[in-house]
Amino acid sequence: MSREEQNLATYDEIGKSYNVTRRADPRITELIINSLDAPSASVILDVGAGTGNYSIELAKHGFEVIAVEPSKIMRETGKKHPGLKWMEGVAEQLPAGDHSVDGIVSTLAIHHFSDLEKAIQEMVRVLKPNGKLVLFLADPRLCPDDRCWLKDYFMPIILQSYQAYKPIETIANLLNSVTNNNVQIVEFPVPYDMEDCFFVSGWRKPELYLQNAFRAGVSPLANCPIDILQPILERLERDLLSGEWDNKYGHLRSSDTYEGGYRFLIAQKA
Repeated sequence: MSREEQNLATYDEIGKSYNVTRRADPRITELIINSLDAPSASVILDVGAGTGNYSIELAKHGFEVIAVEPSKIMRETGKKHPGLKWMEGVAEQLPAGDHSVDGIVSTLAIHHFSDLEKAIQEMVRVLKPNGKLVLFLADPRLCPDDRCWLKDYFMPIILQSYQAYKPIETIANLLNSVTNNNVQIVEFPVPYDMEDCFFVSGWRKPELYLQNAFRAGVSPLANCPIDILQPILERLERDLLSGEWDNKYGHLRSSDTYEGGYRFLIAQKA
């Protein structure tokens, strides 16, 4: 099975319950809209849209949104709005003409692309000159080892993710070369009260990782073999019950944000 086929199977499965824990966070939505810097009624392409959690927020803002998603389950359970159009497609072969959209967004999706360079070339192809490309993505390498309890417990899973989650600088350099323009990198310290429950979102609430519903919406956890995941969960549960986790990391429960390695990359087509 190719990586593309594996990704599709993964998201067909995750899509069945994706909306339970994955909802658009207003702070991410605001940053996307501000980064696009496009007038209302602009045509915005959302690549790897999932169930359209951010697509619909952009549509509510007044944009004409085209949500591109390969998973049939994701599309069928996707959000509906008069300003939102769903299309089947993959990032490496976008169903849009040259210079046909005013802006492009992709939110926590590029680690699923089978060919990142080709995907970026495709996004630049369909983007109008001076249009903005806004990527929200993660690089787990940027989470400080000495303060990252997730690395303490979930390191086997995080190490496996390094192949899919490319270094931020690698992606930024690729964007620079394809767009022929400087790329802006914006840090996103993860708030403690995230509405979009991605992997690091539970950094202040470790109990969340013991919940099936939370793990089902996070692809690295949902896809992890049980023989790797189960010992991690057992250790976490044991340490929470004994107080060991709070002895080491309890100070985080009073923190407001966390460096989880999440960034916005913003590029403008020359």
